[in-house]
Amino acid sequence: MTVRSLCTSALLLTLCCASGQIGADDLVFGQVYGSVGFLNPKPSGTMREAPNVVLVFTAADAHRNLVLTQQTGDYIALVEHGRYCVGAYTRAGKVLRLAQNQLKCVTVEPGKDVRLDVMIVRDAK
Repeated sequence: MTVRSLCTSALLLTLCCASGQIGADDLVFGQVYGSVGFLNPKPSGTMREAPNVVLVFTAADAHRNLVLTQQTGDYIALVEHGRYCVGAYTRAGKVLRLAQNQLKCVTVEPGKDVRLDVMIVRDAK
């Protein structure tokens, strides 16, 4: 699914909510979006995009939502409302370490967007 089709889906969901077409048992989503990048180990270094990184958004009830970053490192996650903590992995399942000052948890409200840029630290080789 492309970013454009995800945005279109989110827009349609918002319009349905506003028009009252969604019932009490329907799911209402929020959106978490941002960019993922590898931090340069040098203090003055820049961030490099992180394609094909798996982000895992874990809710308080241990429910997980997995999202794959695009070639540019960008991602969009549609999740139910609640509090989520993020982790990063390779496609093979290896844990990627988040930067020390990285915001790791966000609260998502129905129909709201939350931006969360994720900084990954490369392991020393």
